[in-house]
Amino acid sequence: MSKVDMNLLKHLSEAFGVSGRERQVREVILSEIRSSCDEIKVDNIGNIIAKKHGKNNKNILIMASMDEPGFIISGYKEGGGAFLSFEPVGIIRPQSIVSESVVVGDKMIPGIISLKAVHLSTKEEREKLVCLKDLFIDIGADNKQAAESEVLIGDFAGFKSKYTELGEYGVSNKAIGQRACCAVLAALLKADYDCSITCVFTVQKQVGLRGAKLSFGSDDEFDEAITLDTIEEEQYKLGSGCFIPCLINSTCHDRSIAIKLMSMKDNLNIENKDNDIKCEIIAKKIDDGDITSVNIKGKGILTAELDIPVKNKNTSSEIVDKRDIDAAYQIISKYLES
Repeated sequence: MSKVDMNLLKHLSEAFGVSGRERQVREVILSEIRSSCDEIKVDNIGNIIAKKHGKNNKNILIMASMDEPGFIISGYKEGGGAFLSFEPVGIIRPQSIVSESVVVGDKMIPGIISLKAVHLSTKEEREKLVCLKDLFIDIGADNKQAAESEVLIGDFAGFKSKYTELGEYGVSNKAIGQRACCAVLAALLKADYDCSITCVFTVQKQVGLRGAKLSFGSDDEFDEAITLDTIEEEQYKLGSGCFIPCLINSTCHDRSIAIKLMSMKDNLNIENKDNDIKCEIIAKKIDDGDITSVNIKGKGILTAELDIPVKNKNTSSEIVDKRDIDAAYQIISKYLES
C-alpha cells in the first residue's frame, strides 16, 4: 500500500490555491503535517518550512510548490449583461479554458469562462485562434453595477473542478501534479530517518518562483536538496516512473545526487503489469523549477530535481498516475535512508 495519502491529495487538489492566494492549500497541508514535525514555520510570503530532526548532523532540503495558475480580474465588459475581464496568473493556454467553470473572489462566486457566441461572431472571428483578450468570465450579472457589487478589480479567480479517479491508477483535477508533490512531502515527514529533513512547501511558483527565492535558514544549513516537480512531454508516459532532468531551462543538476536518485529504482516495490517503473536521467526540461532558485542559496546547495509525469498541465483536468506518485515517494525515502 502506498504511503502517500490519496484522500489528502483529493483535498489538496480541490482547495483554491492560485499564486498569491494559497491560504486554503496551506491550511490543508498544515493540518496534515503538524503532528509529524519538530518545527513548523510559515514565513511572510506564505511558504511552509517544516523540520524533522534526525540522529546525525546531515540536513536535507526537499521542496515542492503548492500554488496553481489562475486569473486576476482586470475590469468589466457590458453587452447583454455584465462580464468580467481578466489577466492570467501563471501559465494559461487560451484554447483549454473556454467554457470552464471557475470561482471568483473571496466569496467564491461561481462563473463560466465564455467566448462571444458563434452566431454573433464574424467569419474572421470564428476562424482565428482564441486569445485571452477574447475571453471573459460570466457570473450571471445583469449590469455593471451588479457585477461591481460582487467582484472587485484585483480579485482572483481559479478553476472549479473535482477530483476524479480514471481507471485503476489515474487521478485527475486542477493542479493535481503539484499537489501530488506536496502529498509526497507530507508522507516523507511522517517517516523517521537518521538525517534531518526540512520540507518546504513553496508559494508563487507560477509568477516567477517567488517563494523559492526566499532563504530558509543559514548559508550552510543544508547539505543537499531535492526539488520535486512535474513534467509534461509525450515521451514521458504516465505510469512509467519518475525522471531527473540534467538541465532545467538554464540550471544544471548536481550529477552525484541525480545518480544516487536514479540508483534507487532497483529497490522500488510498485505493481506495474506493463513495464518496470523507471527513474531515469533525461536531457532537458524547458520549464523553470524551484531548483533554479534553490541551488544558488547562500554559498550554494547541491541540488537535483525529480519529476512526476503529468498530462494536461496547467488546465482544470491535469492527470497523474498513482504509481508515479508512489515511485517519487519511494525514491526520495530510500535516498534519505541511504
